[in-house]
Amino acid sequence: MPSSIQISIGDLQRYSSVGLLGVILLCQCGTKHDSLSSPGAGGTGGVDENGGTAGSLSSAGTGGGASGGSPNAGSGGAAGSQATGGLSSGGQAGSAGNAGTAGDSGGAGLANAGTGGMPPGNVLKDSFDNIPGWDRQGVVMKQDLSWETALLQDPCLVYQQGGGATFKLWYGSLQNIGYATSADGLTWTKNPDPVVKQTLPTETGALNQPSVVYKDGVYHMTYFGVDGSGEGRVHYAEATDPAGPWTKYGPVLSSEFDWENKYIYNSSLMYDEAESIWKMWYTAGKIASAGGEPEFICYATAMNPRGPWTKYAGNPLVSPMSDGGWASLGIGGPNVRKLQDGSYEMVVVGWQADYPSRGGLVKSTDGIHWSLARSNMTLDLGVVGGPEDAMIYREFPVNVGGVDYDYYNAKNNRPGWNETINLAIWKNDLAIIDPSKWSMGQGAEIPNGASFAVLGGKAQSLGNAASGHLQTLQGNRLIPARDYALTADVQPLSSAAADRDNVLLVRYTDRSNFYYAGVASWGSKYAIGKMVNGTNSKLTSVGSASDIAQGTTYHLRVVVTGLAIELYDNDTLVLSTKDPSLSPTQSYVGLQTTSSIAQAAFDNVSVDLLGPN
Repeated sequence: MPSSIQISIGDLQRYSSVGLLGVILLCQCGTKHDSLSSPGAGGTGGVDENGGTAGSLSSAGTGGGASGGSPNAGSGGAAGSQATGGLSSGGQAGSAGNAGTAGDSGGAGLANAGTGGMPPGNVLKDSFDNIPGWDRQGVVMKQDLSWETALLQDPCLVYQQGGGATFKLWYGSLQNIGYATSADGLTWTKNPDPVVKQTLPTETGALNQPSVVYKDGVYHMTYFGVDGSGEGRVHYAEATDPAGPWTKYGPVLSSEFDWENKYIYNSSLMYDEAESIWKMWYTAGKIASAGGEPEFICYATAMNPRGPWTKYAGNPLVSPMSDGGWASLGIGGPNVRKLQDGSYEMVVVGWQADYPSRGGLVKSTDGIHWSLARSNMTLDLGVVGGPEDAMIYREFPVNVGGVDYDYYNAKNNRPGWNETINLAIWKNDLAIIDPSKWSMGQGAEIPNGASFAVLGGKAQSLGNAASGHLQTLQGNRLIPARDYALTADVQPLSSAAADRDNVLLVRYTDRSNFYYAGVASWGSKYAIGKMVNGTNSKLTSVGSASDIAQGTTYHLRVVVTGLAIELYDNDTLVLSTKDPSLSPTQSYVGLQTTSSIAQAAFDNVSVDLLGPN
């Protein structure tokens, strides 16, 4: 494994779909939203739920300072919370855990980990069989009108309501909001002119991010406006025709506290028929190192959508996980729907570091208390070279005749920075990487699309990474112990010995801290190394990389116990060492092809705890 390449991206001071011009790419995913639905009759923002709900998630990791206080107060969740009554978000039965470690449903973050004597047992298996997931249909809408910019953003829909077209869709394009209709959700006809334009002083900097609810013959829209000083607010407008004219009522939600950073945006509007009240989920704050993308998810209510709106005293509802994962740095872009059983689902966008951003799904019994974990990730980056290989932004799911459609804006760089509106349709049997178990990345570098795909029932590195970048599957299932064994079948497929370097990652807490062991690493047949605070070093090795054969499957097992690190091949100990650098009580695992152009196949992954820790 070569030394890590650190890449820094400067702030991108342009407005985007989930804040300033952020980035993310939607990939097919393998953790089913319990049947995503369109806004229900009467504009409730998503009833008409088809299908059952998953079991309760761990309660760990929710935010919850007082509205005016520190947004991080109360993070971490309750010790001993557990997933109950069915499946966790990752699709496996939840079990009691330590603080925030409810089965595979994730936890409160590594800093909050407990110890507490976990019994031996398996905590992760993946044979890369077909799973339910999103089948990407590609671009359904792109720039083709004179008023549009290269960025089409934040689609929101009203389905089978209000008469006229079956599908009604609004979208932003930096300074204006457009409107389009469709009979089938695939082919769209755009209104030739924007339906909401900049007319108010509070919109001179930007106007986008619509959220629309139809109720009692009126279309209600909240949207984002930025004034000349850079302050962002949520605005409100009404229309009896979806194409307008829209009557504006100005800002209805503004920044009040320092942690909100004068930036209130990403609104998700709902009228709750059962409670006869308007609800809004939105984002506040900006993560400075990612050019101003969302940091927190918040909540407000009103009796009238024109206002006044009352912010929830316990805001923020959801905070970044600060765990090195897909939502470590920021969380935003909410779209919320209420299910038939009275519970809530929210699709979100998370930022791992400076970039990239990926999508996730979180659940709540009351719309206020949410659980966020690594295993809640549902939308990963698309394959390098595709229309979604840079970033995935905000999603809007709709249930169409019992089949779930997901509209979202995605970024690629052909040519330059552009965003299109794309569609994915839920299928029950797809050969895809399970995003609840793995994030596709390129080591410590900024990913430029996914470098893995499921081929022939195995996870295969594609050799398509940018020069010098690693091809990595970063684990999303929390391993609630210090000592465990990671097993995987590894088959190098490249002809050059130097390109057969493939390793298993253990005690992985972030992209800069983990142990690794595998084949053809450091020019050796077997090697064990470590990445500590971004510095890569070899611990021990034996033999020559040329001893590793192309096409041969190596049954590898890495065992970490206390200070000891052992590497087995076909159940034979081939290498061992001791090192005191990394001893987290909870961590993640990973799979990695070190060369950017190499290919390898991984299969039969298993993580087993070794006893009380």
